[in-house]
Amino acid sequence: MKRFLVCVALVPFFSGCAASSSSPVLYPNEHYQRLSSEQIDYAVERCKQLGEEYAAQPNKYSEYGKGALVGGAVGAGTGALAGTITKSNVGRATGAGAAVGAILGVVNELRDRGEPEPGYRQFVNHCLERDGFEVTGWT
Repeated sequence: MKRFLVCVALVPFFSGCAASSSSPVLYPNEHYQRLSSEQIDYAVERCKQLGEEYAAQPNKYSEYGKGALVGGAVGAGTGALAGTITKSNVGRATGAGAAVGAILGVVNELRDRGEPEPGYRQFVNHCLERDGFEVTGWT
């Protein structure tokens, strides 16, 4: 039970680490060089906001649910096997394994969410290119 509580306590930590603010990398062409850093930042943020508004984004919560389901199933199987091998309470081991597996499944999905969706990234690239910038990649 102590291990379960430690894992639950670590979820917010990993969730915070998973959040990332990816941004496009701009080539310093003539248009870029004529603008101040504030104007460039404004243009990037404007295109990112438009991308969030118009680009199709999948339902991230369904992805978290899938991660929890798969992790829970794997954890339950592992817990049941461990309970059988150690000749301890199989039900308790299965439940603990399922809980830890579900948490790790969600954490894994959160970690994978650092990369922007391809449709969103393409939308932002197109918006910036229409404004005269050249996008060379994303960080």
